[in-house]
Amino acid sequence: MRDASPKGDLLLRTGAVITVIGLACALVAMTPLVVPSIELPGVWWFLSMLTGVGLALVILGLLRSSRARRAIQIQKVQH
Repeated sequence: MRDASPKGDLLLRTGAVITVIGLACALVAMTPLVVPSIELPGVWWFLSMLTGVGLALVILGLLRSSRARRAIQIQKVQH
């Protein structure tokens, strides 16, 4: 029987990478607020929303890993 925690771990790592990319995009999007002479397209605000998507993936990965670990513990107790 395969352990489901690597799937949760992969989801967790993917979410962390997407969160970091979203935070970097958010910093770029806020640059015109600090330096008014720079004009950027509105797509940077959209890309900064990747932060929330990444955080959601991290939470889902944590939930998936914890459920897999709980299922393994229950199986060990029953045997």
